Amino acid sequence: MYYRAIYLLIIIFLNSTCYGRFHSRFHHISINENEISSRHLLSFNLINSIKSYQLVSTNIQLHKYFTIENKTHLYAVQSLDREYLCAEQFCSCLTQCSLQLKILSQPEHQIIFVNITINDLNDNLHYFRSNEIQIHIPENTNIQHRQCYRIPNVEDKDLLETNQFIYQLIGNGSEKFEIDQTIGNDLCLRIKNHPLDREERHQYDHLWIIVTDKQQQQAKMQINIQVLDVNDNSPKFLTNLTKVSVNETFTGELICVQAYDPDEGNNGRIIYSFDHFDDKLTQFLYLNNETGCLFILKSLLLTSIDLIPLLQLNNHLLLTIRAQDCGSRMSSTLPVYHPLEIIIDDINDHKPTIQVRQIISSIDIIKNNSQINIIENTIGILAMITVDDIDQGIYGQVQLNLIVQTSIKKHRQAFQLKSTSMKHYKIELVSPLDYELESTIILFLDAIDGGGEHSRFIINIIVDDMNDMPPHFEHDHYHFITNIQSSSPSSSSTLFDSTIVGQVHATDPDVSTTNSLVYSLNSSLFRINSETGQISLIEPLPINMTDQVIIFNVTVSDVEHESQTHVTISIEGLNHRPEFEKDQYFFQIDENVPIRTVVGRIIGKDVDLPGTRRGELTYTLRSITAYSEFFFHTSHTGHVLVTRIPDAEQQQIHQFIVTVRDHGTPPLSSDAKLTIKVNDINEYCPHLVNFSSEPYIFVSRQRFKKIPAEKFSYRLFAFDKDISDQSNITFNLLPSTYSSAFKLTTNGLLTIDDLPLKLPSIIELDYSLTDTFFPEPCIKQDKLIILIGDTSIDRDYLINEYEKQLETSQHQRLITQKLANNKRKRQETIILFLTFSLSTSVIFLGILCLLCLFCCRKQKRRNRQRSITTKSSSLINPSLLEDSKQQSPHSFITDCNGKSSLLPPLR
Repeated sequence: MYYRAIYLLIIIFLNSTCYGRFHSRFHHISINENEISSRHLLSFNLINSIKSYQLVSTNIQLHKYFTIENKTHLYAVQSLDREYLCAEQFCSCLTQCSLQLKILSQPEHQIIFVNITINDLNDNLHYFRSNEIQIHIPENTNIQHRQCYRIPNVEDKDLLETNQFIYQLIGNGSEKFEIDQTIGNDLCLRIKNHPLDREERHQYDHLWIIVTDKQQQQAKMQINIQVLDVNDNSPKFLTNLTKVSVNETFTGELICVQAYDPDEGNNGRIIYSFDHFDDKLTQFLYLNNETGCLFILKSLLLTSIDLIPLLQLNNHLLLTIRAQDCGSRMSSTLPVYHPLEIIIDDINDHKPTIQVRQIISSIDIIKNNSQINIIENTIGILAMITVDDIDQGIYGQVQLNLIVQTSIKKHRQAFQLKSTSMKHYKIELVSPLDYELESTIILFLDAIDGGGEHSRFIINIIVDDMNDMPPHFEHDHYHFITNIQSSSPSSSSTLFDSTIVGQVHATDPDVSTTNSLVYSLNSSLFRINSETGQISLIEPLPINMTDQVIIFNVTVSDVEHESQTHVTISIEGLNHRPEFEKDQYFFQIDENVPIRTVVGRIIGKDVDLPGTRRGELTYTLRSITAYSEFFFHTSHTGHVLVTRIPDAEQQQIHQFIVTVRDHGTPPLSSDAKLTIKVNDINEYCPHLVNFSSEPYIFVSRQRFKKIPAEKFSYRLFAFDKDISDQSNITFNLLPSTYSSAFKLTTNGLLTIDDLPLKLPSIIELDYSLTDTFFPEPCIKQDKLIILIGDTSIDRDYLINEYEKQLETSQHQRLITQKLANNKRKRQETIILFLTFSLSTSVIFLGILCLLCLFCCRKQKRRNRQRSITTKSSSLINPSLLEDSKQQSPHSFITDCNGKSSLLPPLR
């Protein structure tokens, strides 16, 4: 419809130009964009008087949209798109797109102006140039000012007059904002009701602005709102601790106070400092302005001169810590303050002191670990002690304890510590000390204050000896032996040389008299050295005093005290050397005999009297062969005993030197040689040693084919652990099926003269090994496996076949044994069942017989009671007895089974 109207307007225009010059040359045509199809006719046939028209537009590019054909017809070449024409600058697009065509008419040469207005249609989607924008809004923005935050307008190629948009904001947090349009049609984002708070929410992302046109077409863009921080919060302390205790010697980190500011950046950065801080405290305290940690640089000693004026209540230090953020000084935030009270605890940093003044020997102050000399048996005050501690309070209270280091209970109880005042004590010796019990005693004075600090003072007590103890001998009785021969004068000189018989020794617990002991005795035959205690003969003893005993007392004295001991001297006669009956002894014993078996006896003889010491003999063995001393031992009677089971295979000959010694003065001895042979017994049987891994002998047939005359021989070797049988082992080939083809000598040489073709490839030969032990030789039988083949391959094959045969035979043997065991178990089960059945039957029959016997006895008892009842009734009424006889001429008896039988009537 539209193009037809345009077509008619152009025709009317051209007709008017053709019919008269007086018509206007300017004409306007309005059409909608995109409503003319390509190559659509826009003109009509011109008047004949006018020959032609020609398009003479100044913009040559328009010729591609309009053309005049046949000089009389105006055509539109293609559709008209206003947005494209505007982009190509064919027309001005401030409002509508207007095109001007110039048409030249011939032959008049007249220009006709045709203005074509292309009306805009809403044929393009609106859009935003970017999909996402960022908007920064400071927190606490005053909503009364209605601050506008620009948003890019929606883009639409169509004229805005042709369309109207609806703006909508959606997403989390969209209720806090609104979209507004200014007078100049700019889009604004405004805050609605409440100002933003970054501490509550610092970002509003995922907000979307949606623009909808009349045709319900939408365009959207994401808005991310970043809330900018302002310094609107003051710091707040998180530490509630206002009091802290510290000991006076502490150094290091004491406490960290912490404040919090929700602002960010410098607005939230906190600086710590002291408020009204005394400069004298800088040497003691340091506050880290970044972390708020308080450090003690120097010990807060309560005795410090610089610290005492700053303390309250003697040990309280009051501080104030200020926290200020680093935001702008023009902000409304204020610093916060935190009071801190440091309580300085006094510690026990001083040990108690101990001062000792001895009294018993002299009055002077002694040093620690000094000694005090005390004469034994002395009592009284030993020393005065003063203890002190410069700490105050409980730490200045000192307790003193006395520890006596001694193993003697008497000395431990001799010392007592007594308090004379608060800090003064005395040590009193309440009982005497005994030097003979102990000469050195250590006293420990331990001072402990209320804080546990400990001090120790050591006093070494030296007990001085006095002569209050008698001397005493080492033994209550001494026994010495002298020989009558040693007491006679030597043959070379007629002068008698005093013979020392023995020596006694005494000691004195008193140190002062130890070296002044004097010995004495009362005997006419002996004298004693008064200083050394040696007893010697005064003159030679007569021969008639042989084997006699002389007893006397020896006295020792330390001037004030004396002690005695008994001395016995035995006078022996001439001592003769003992002799053996033989120079050499030889014994034999079988191996494996038990311990304490008597091997033999060695006998020594002495001509001295048997009852005397010089006639008492002792025997000892000294081994010649190695390790023999572990196997044999001799008793005091001369019997040689076994101490370890001997083994002939380990050691067969044992040799010793036997010594016999008497107990005379001096003792004399003689030696002899002893040889013990351990006889071997037949405890082992011989065994073959040829085969280490495979017990097979391989015989090659090819060898016999090449050298028929050469015999095959194989040497067998046997071994017997018994020593006597190692070289006396005899081989013997036992009769078997194929034993005729082989020969085995007694010394173990196996030979084969020929290999008959009928011989199988695997042959088992039975043989025996016999040792020559008398009287019972050991015989061991075994098998030789002969493998007959051509090559080594045949050997391996035959070995495998033989091993398979062995496995098969062993398996069959196991099966046979298992079947025999199963058969034996079945027989045992049957016998057990029959035995159980028979015993059960016997028990059942016995129980049945007992029941029958019990029933019979019970029935007899009933019959007896019935007869007694009948007789008693007949005595009372005799007629009843007659009636019963008339009515029942026969009597019945009941057997054990309860059956009744008729008895003949009584006659």
